[in-house]
Amino acid sequence: MRELLYFAVYNQLRAGDFALQHFVKLLGSQIFSWEDSVLTITHKGSVVLETERLILRRFTIDDLEPVFNNCWSKSEVWQWTNYKPMKTTEDVVKTAEMFTEEWLGAYSRPNRYSWAIQMKASGDVIGRFFGMHPEDRLKQIELAYEIGPDWWNQGYMTEAVKRVLDYFFREIGFNRVYAYHAHENPASGRVMQKCGMLYEGTMRQACLCNRGIFDKVNYAILAEDYFGRQKMGKDG
Repeated sequence: MRELLYFAVYNQLRAGDFALQHFVKLLGSQIFSWEDSVLTITHKGSVVLETERLILRRFTIDDLEPVFNNCWSKSEVWQWTNYKPMKTTEDVVKTAEMFTEEWLGAYSRPNRYSWAIQMKASGDVIGRFFGMHPEDRLKQIELAYEIGPDWWNQGYMTEAVKRVLDYFFREIGFNRVYAYHAHENPASGRVMQKCGMLYEGTMRQACLCNRGIFDKVNYAILAEDYFGRQKMGKDG
C-alpha cells in the first residue's frame, strides 16, 4: 500500500502539482528521499558517442545492409544472440522486426539506448550496442553487443563498452550496469572483465540463445566501482 502511495505521489509530482509538492515537504523526508532517488536518472537516449576509433550513433535505414553483411549474417555472431533467423535483409525487417518504422521510431523515447557501431576510418557499420531493460527505481541497465568477426580481437568492443559505461554513469546516473554471456562464449566475458565489470555468479542452464541452452555467466559494475577505478587511475 505504501508503495502504491509513493507511485501516486511521484506521478503527481512529475505532472507539476506544486500544491502536492508543498504538502509532501510537510510530511517529512521519507517520500522525498524516494522521489529524489528516482529523479537522479536523467535519460538522454542514444546520443552520439565517440572513442579513438569508433562512432556510436543512432541507426538509420541506410545501415540495414552494412550491419547485416558485416555482422548479423555471420553465423558466429548470430548463434550467440536471440535474434530470429536472418538470412536476408528482408528477414531482418519482416522476421526479426528490426529497421521497421516502429523500431527506428523508438528513438523518440529518451530511455532508448541502441547504437550502430561505426568505424571512424572507413565509415563501416560493424555491429550494434544495446542498453536494455533500463530500470529507474533500481537505477540499472543491461548491456548487449555484437560486432562482425572481421573486427574481433582488436579491442573495438572493449573500447565501445568503456565509452558507454562512462556515459551511463556520468551523464545518465545509473548505479548498476550488468551483462551476461553464455559459458561457451568466454570472449564476451573477457570484454566485461577488461571494462571493470565484476563476476557475480553463474546460473546453470539459464542462458537461451540461438545455439542452445547454456550456463549464464553474470557480470556487473556499480557506480562506486567505476568511480573508484577512475580515482585510483588518477592517483596512481
